[in-house]
Amino acid sequence: MKKAVVTGVSWDTGIGFAVTKQLIEDGYFVYAVYHSKDSNAKEILEEQYADTVLCLQCDFTDRKAVGILIEKLKEVNLDAIVNNAGAFSGGEDINHYDISEWDRVFAVNVTAPLLLCTGLKSVLNPHAVIVNMVSSDGRKGSFSSISYAASKAALINLTDSLAINFGYDEKKIRVTSVCPGWVKTFDESDPASSEMVPFISRSTGSQLCPLERFATPEEIANVVSFLLSDKASFISGGCVPVDGGYSAVGFDLYAESGKDFVGYHPEEAIAIQMKKGSC
Repeated sequence: MKKAVVTGVSWDTGIGFAVTKQLIEDGYFVYAVYHSKDSNAKEILEEQYADTVLCLQCDFTDRKAVGILIEKLKEVNLDAIVNNAGAFSGGEDINHYDISEWDRVFAVNVTAPLLLCTGLKSVLNPHAVIVNMVSSDGRKGSFSSISYAASKAALINLTDSLAINFGYDEKKIRVTSVCPGWVKTFDESDPASSEMVPFISRSTGSQLCPLERFATPEEIANVVSFLLSDKASFISGGCVPVDGGYSAVGFDLYAESGKDFVGYHPEEAIAIQMKKGSC
């Protein structure tokens, strides 16, 4: 049985949970790494997939904790690592910048993947695959989530650096990344979950996507499954966009085309959402 590490598996609405379930269906034993101690994903996975998953808790902002996790995972030979865990910081003020938020976000989004990849290289099997979860935010500037966008840009570059170093190695390990746009990782019936993605983003994100909706976590998991398979045997480096065409849209050209845009008028956006249904 192949073995994989998937990080960022805290909630059953998230990408990490969907990836874990998909890999189990693909025949993997999954080491699912989560952060939140009240994670509902852990309970569900251990109940439904007790024989094919082991849930491990780790705070990626704690360098010592990451080291302990790596030592534990060195006890097995691995076929895949999916670096999905991510930290986000919104509302950053460029005029009064809190550098501690930058450090926190980079610790999770860039340093942890580097430590896991290099720390576990010795136990990766020949032709193993590493997939990093980047973001369309990493390909453009940001007004208020500067650390997140910059960290995802760094992870895109880190993916290429790992791809050339691990590819030229005798094990021929492939390293690539998935680049989602907007993904519906929240439950609209749960206020606490919905607040993770501001209403304004939920409205504008679907409007600026040519497919006029968010991706589902399962759609991202399908791409990860493909990249880990032999069907993607010559894909290494770079990032695979899974954003429904979102990255191709320029807001100015969208407005110039005469298309309606109501995202900045909450009462209109609510009416449209009620008419169209959930994003």
